[in-house]
Order: sequence, then structure tokens, then C-alpha cells
Amino acid sequence: MLYVLFISIVACSVVVILSPKDSLRSLGKVSNQKKYTMYLGTNDKDTLKQELPTETIREQMHEICMRHADGYTVSIMEGYYRDGEGNPTHEVTLVYVFFDTPLESVKKIMDEAQVKFNQSSILLEESKSKSIFYQKKD
Repeated sequence: MLYVLFISIVACSVVVILSPKDSLRSLGKVSNQKKYTMYLGTNDKDTLKQELPTETIREQMHEICMRHADGYTVSIMEGYYRDGEGNPTHEVTLVYVFFDTPLESVKKIMDEAQVKFNQSSILLEESKSKSIFYQKKD
């Protein structure tokens, strides 16, 4: 059996394949923590259209996130769903990943974002994570 570790840093990805005898522990100090992934749509809840440019939302979210968290990773993705009338809808989605950030801090980020960007809801996913800050040994 092989284990696959996926590490994503900004726009760069690395896949490390570990055999059962190898473990994440063999690469460095392992941190057990919760990881929160927040999905913020960019369409206004009333108009169902994007009212602000994606970059403007990303910049404003940076200010909000840094008020409540020590760091985060953001990706710009596309989402699709059916609106209340069953119409297919496209939406640019900003996906934020928070490690080692208390849930209360993430909640404050969502509270501000929901009001600022007129969102009906924000999706939050919680997962257990084992992670390391990998450093090559000389």
C-alpha cells in the first residue's frame, strides 16, 4: 500500500509518494491539527451576478483574513449550482485554507465576508490534518 501526500504552495504542487514503512514523520516534525477550508462565492445573493471584480474581492478578503488569522492559502476556482428557480449558475469561488487557526477566528472572517460581499451563505469544511513544514536535510 502506498500513501500519497499532496502539498500545495501558491500555484506550485508537489506529490510525494510514501511507502508504508516511510511516514510523514520521516520527513520532519508532524503537526496534528484541524484544517478549515472556506468556499466564498463571488455572486451577490440578490442579483445572482458578480458585482465586484475577483481581484478586488481577493484584496479585500486579504485584509479581513489577516485581521483574524496568522496566514492562509487562497485559490481562485469556478463553481456551478442551480439557483432557487433551478437555473444553472456559474460563480467564481475563492477557496481559503487555514491551518492552525481557531474556529472562532475563521467564524469572524466568515461573518465579515458574508456582510461585505452580500452572501447568503459561505461553505466551511473542517478536516483533521497531519502536516509538516518540509526542509531538505543537508
